[in-house]
Amino acid sequence: MIDKRSYILLTIGLAGILCFFVLRPHIDFFASAPIAESKATVEERIQDLAPGLGFSTDSLAVVSMRKQHQSFFQEISGKKKEELSIADLNKRGVQLHSWESIIGEAAGSEGYYATTEQVFESSGRLRLLTANNGRIIRMEAHPEQPNPTFIQGDSLLTIAEYVVQHLFNYELDNYRLSEQDFSDSTDLSNLTDGQSSYQSLGEEDEIESLNIIWRKIASADSSAPDEIALSLNPVVREIDDQDGFRTEFGFSIESFVAKDDVEPVDLVTTSAGLEGENIVFVTLMFGSVFVLFTFIIIVGVRNIFKGKVEWRRALFILIATALGLYGWRTLFFIDAFQPFLSNPGIFITHINNLVFAIIGGLYASLAYICWEALARTQKQSQLDVIDALWQRKFFLSEAGAAIINGLAFGGIAIGIVTSLVFFMDQILIQTDSQFGFTEPSITFKLFSINLNAWTTTWLVTIAQIGFVYSILKHWIKKEWVVGIAAIVFSGIFMTVLGRLIGTTGSIYQDMLIYTGIAVVFVYAIREFGLLSVISGFWLFTVFFMVLPYWNSPSLDVAYVGWGQIIVVFAIVVYAVAAYRYGTTVSEVGDYIPEYEERIAQHLRVEKEIEIARESQYKLMPLQPPKADGIDVYGFFLPSFEVGGDYFDYLVTNDENGTPKALTMAVVDVSGKAMRAAMPAVFTSGLLLSRMKHDCPDEVLTEISEPIFLRTDKRTFITCVLARYELDSMKMSIANAGHCRPILKRNGIAEYIHTPEPAYPLGIKQGVKYKTEEIVLKKGDFFLLYSDGLPEAVNEKGERYGFDQVPRLIESIDTDNLTANEIAQEIKRTVQKFSNYQLADDTTIICLKV
Repeated sequence: MIDKRSYILLTIGLAGILCFFVLRPHIDFFASAPIAESKATVEERIQDLAPGLGFSTDSLAVVSMRKQHQSFFQEISGKKKEELSIADLNKRGVQLHSWESIIGEAAGSEGYYATTEQVFESSGRLRLLTANNGRIIRMEAHPEQPNPTFIQGDSLLTIAEYVVQHLFNYELDNYRLSEQDFSDSTDLSNLTDGQSSYQSLGEEDEIESLNIIWRKIASADSSAPDEIALSLNPVVREIDDQDGFRTEFGFSIESFVAKDDVEPVDLVTTSAGLEGENIVFVTLMFGSVFVLFTFIIIVGVRNIFKGKVEWRRALFILIATALGLYGWRTLFFIDAFQPFLSNPGIFITHINNLVFAIIGGLYASLAYICWEALARTQKQSQLDVIDALWQRKFFLSEAGAAIINGLAFGGIAIGIVTSLVFFMDQILIQTDSQFGFTEPSITFKLFSINLNAWTTTWLVTIAQIGFVYSILKHWIKKEWVVGIAAIVFSGIFMTVLGRLIGTTGSIYQDMLIYTGIAVVFVYAIREFGLLSVISGFWLFTVFFMVLPYWNSPSLDVAYVGWGQIIVVFAIVVYAVAAYRYGTTVSEVGDYIPEYEERIAQHLRVEKEIEIARESQYKLMPLQPPKADGIDVYGFFLPSFEVGGDYFDYLVTNDENGTPKALTMAVVDVSGKAMRAAMPAVFTSGLLLSRMKHDCPDEVLTEISEPIFLRTDKRTFITCVLARYELDSMKMSIANAGHCRPILKRNGIAEYIHTPEPAYPLGIKQGVKYKTEEIVLKKGDFFLLYSDGLPEAVNEKGERYGFDQVPRLIESIDTDNLTANEIAQEIKRTVQKFSNYQLADDTTIICLKV
């Protein structure tokens, strides 16, 4: 909400923006010199100029890009910046930025372009630089491609003056002819078609180009360049058309330079002194990409497998980011390079843009999945507001407050960048993409700037700030360590990934500046939340992106700055209105993600299963009964958390309390898990009510009808009951479709035959079961078991088998081992055979007489 702290932040944010405007003349490359003409105006002038240079642009293409002459500025910064600010330099007309236009072959390339230099090298004919005042300041022809310029005539000075004064609009009255390497008296008759040579009267040497240089006189206008140089090549053209055969004599323009003495001839070449720092930058970039992408992919995929994903949100982030990246790159390539590309080249470009956009969208989507999962476990601020916004509840008081606080952080970041750049004696430059400064070359600039700003904001705030802070908080317990680490890593990542502004300084100075930005936004996400970070970073981004357009004298350029102010103002109005009049998050209600509901449901089911498991075990005896002459022990191994097997043994006492009989029962319900567990519990209750006093055949006969009536048609229950009389040592056995018991005597284990009928319980309504009676002897071993023992399956799919069970009993030393030890030996055998993956519930009762 808006509180005292918020008012303090707003005050500091406004102070930060004011600080920028105070220091702008010293830190902004476009201070006092916004872009004066649009790309369309520059290219229209070139098209109007082309006929005067002897060619038509109908079969040629033009691309124009705004250039910031950083290397030139660095050369003069030590000379003039001590006495003049960047604004003063711009006011004096120092060529710190210009339009670079490439004229070349249209639809001639099948490749992929990313820079104007690539266009010029591959398809270019002419390169022109247009100053901010609209004049041509550089022109050069491609050294290996046909030169399209041709100005007919045989007087070099006349042609030179025509080009400089009438085509390029330089007043030669301000200049004197300083140098020439030719005689103006000319004889071109000995030149043949295609030659670029010239022979002056009285001279025998061939000259490849003819150079004319003018120097400014002392009384000339101070804004005029110090030197103008024109390089011409003589050309003879032989033409045979409908008008007949004729020969034309003239000159092509090899190069043109209008410059101050401090300017280099080549304004757009990167200084070689930055080569080492470029290596550092590239190393940091690829290292950051590898580290950040790897962690995002690992954590994101892990959350996907855990089911901690809001798929609609992740899909929206993926599509929105991919469309933003693809849309911006498509706008840029259509306006810049498409005229130079053939149909295969256009197809390759769009495929390249699409792949890049999809990768960027997947990266943003995974980063959001990571952040949201971590933010929920850490209960980060504003997560409830973001949840409400995802539910399309946009008019929220908390959302308005978050945006207002975020805009304050944006202003603070602007102030920090301004201060750091000023004190480091550097200049802010525009770098809105990996292609450099490209926005002015796009037709729909206001749209493309916001498209670029929003997609970059999502990528940076979610991945490089939100994820980085959250994952560090997940790993590190001390909050101050988390803050410092997040500032360092976020600063590095923002320096090399997704930044939209830079400086004329070194990569290390840029890193210090972005670390200062990271301080602001790491604090913002820690104390406020991601929504404030998003709104703050967006304001910070668009503020610097529209600097070159503010106060432009051209309406089709200036509208970008004013339009962006309107956009920012509209967001401020929405935020204030939402804060004052919007509903609160509490009125929207708590939001529980689908995956959390699934997890909660899963936990509830697990809890219920655990309760059922505990209940089932409580129904079975915890300790075997104690009586003279018997040693009995049983166990139950479920194949799932709960099972359909059940066992029990009870001792019946006479009127004196002396044990007289032991009754044992093993039950196996068809099916597994909860479906089998419930009938098993039901059956156990019926058995407990009768088995202590009744004979086994009577018990089974009596419970068969209620089980038939209370279970569904797919359920049946096998059961074996055995009652052992301690005095007579007589064993009575009744079997309802269960595995036949085993008796081991004198080292030989054999199955005990039980009489018919052998229907499982629940198959028929009324069944009269019968009893098999045997007399045990001292030293006998008696086994009751469920089919989980003989039906155990190993890794090869082989069953243990019913025939193997008696052999197992024979192999165990039942004479010297207790019933408990025998049971444990059977358990180890079946578990080892099945590699501890039971195919069915396994239940055992061992009786040693």
